[in-house]
Amino acid sequence: MSTQLRNFTWTCLIFAGCFLMANNAAAQTKISTPAGLFKNGGNYLQGTSTDNGSTLFCTGSSTFTLASTTTDPENNLPYTNYTWEEMNTDGTTFQPMTAGSAPNKANVTNASPGWHIYRVSATIGAATGCEADPTYFTVYVLPPLKVTPRVNKTDAEGVSYCSENGAPTGPNAFVFTSVVAFDATPRTITGTQLPALTIDDFELQYSWSKVDASSVKTTVGNADSYTLTAAANPGHAETYSVALDVNYAAKTACTYTAPALYSGTSTNTVVVKEYKKAGKPTISIE
Repeated sequence: MSTQLRNFTWTCLIFAGCFLMANNAAAQTKISTPAGLFKNGGNYLQGTSTDNGSTLFCTGSSTFTLASTTTDPENNLPYTNYTWEEMNTDGTTFQPMTAGSAPNKANVTNASPGWHIYRVSATIGAATGCEADPTYFTVYVLPPLKVTPRVNKTDAEGVSYCSENGAPTGPNAFVFTSVVAFDATPRTITGTQLPALTIDDFELQYSWSKVDASSVKTTVGNADSYTLTAAANPGHAETYSVALDVNYAAKTACTYTAPALYSGTSTNTVVVKEYKKAGKPTISIE
């Protein structure tokens, strides 16, 4: 092998290896824990202010109270005045916040999905010009999820099988797949390094359930798709539906549920029907 060809081969191998490493790294960057939103020791311009989940909220459960310390650590004097503000989306201006039950507290009610930066400044009242520098605090509200599970059958085809044989397999199998998207546009803040996160940035967890006539749920799958399996069970008959729960891995309390629909654009809930084997007909003379 010539030197040129050998060098070319090594270059190709190195390039291919780097490409695979880059792809693997990209595949591993999904946010699966609260720490995934915490950057550089809690830099408020880059991520949340804590890594333990206390600054990560679900939409609809994003009402909380912020509290400041009450004593100046430099002079050992009590703070006398507090100013609470939230940064606007332009990244430069601020708006006043709702006062809390005490001067050192501020209330946040139903914070919208996305990034929020709050700040508090305080004075000790001892001398003009001795005001403390403001402290900043960043939280993230996870956007709600729109969950749309569908089966690979139309309304007209239906989803049914005979208990004598069990559910069909192979190309005739009943396959449920899911489409999950943000159901609201998350708030972003210009001029910061806070990322404009998308659904693809988060690790999601799936739970498929069989829901019987009494609304009792039995888990049947934990992947983003589910193939209905049912062994032969002669003499058994049942009607049930299939539902999908999806939650953020970083905050499992943020769970969204939807019933499976038929394929296409159908809005009808799938009804799975398991029939007994038909009995023999009788013959009579008329």
